[in-house]
Amino acid sequence: MFRQMRRKEKQLSLEESLEILNLADEGILATTGPDGYPYAVPLNFVYHGGGIVFHCAKSGHKLDNINHNPRVSFCVVHESEIIPLSFSTRYKSVVVFGRAVELFDQKMEEGLLALVNKFSKDHVEAGKKYIDDSKHQTRVFTVKIEQITGKAGKK
Repeated sequence: MFRQMRRKEKQLSLEESLEILNLADEGILATTGPDGYPYAVPLNFVYHGGGIVFHCAKSGHKLDNINHNPRVSFCVVHESEIIPLSFSTRYKSVVVFGRAVELFDQKMEEGLLALVNKFSKDHVEAGKKYIDDSKHQTRVFTVKIEQITGKAGKK
């Protein structure tokens, strides 16, 4: 179902790929709409509970696409550096394929708290209050991972 990586010498282990997901702050979520067009949007995320957790508003293009087709792709590039003299790039990246599933109730709050712990770890108590005050205005999803591939340009 999923393609194997062509350049095997660049493939990272599962552990290295998960480490990149834990270190990176931003990724690109790609969805497909009813018109067949892909839509890719950058977002903050946290790798939590074995999935990619993100939050968003109650409506929008990304959500319309997820409602149409929950199969998504998610990509992260970490530690990217252009090497001009060798016409190359040093990088680490991860591509995930999976299904976006909405989280509710306790799972939703756990996802939001995981985001707070990643991005505002010095303000967890204020983050908990923020979650309580604004959770009615937000939706939380996890991407249930079906395939994950990490790659590194090591030049």
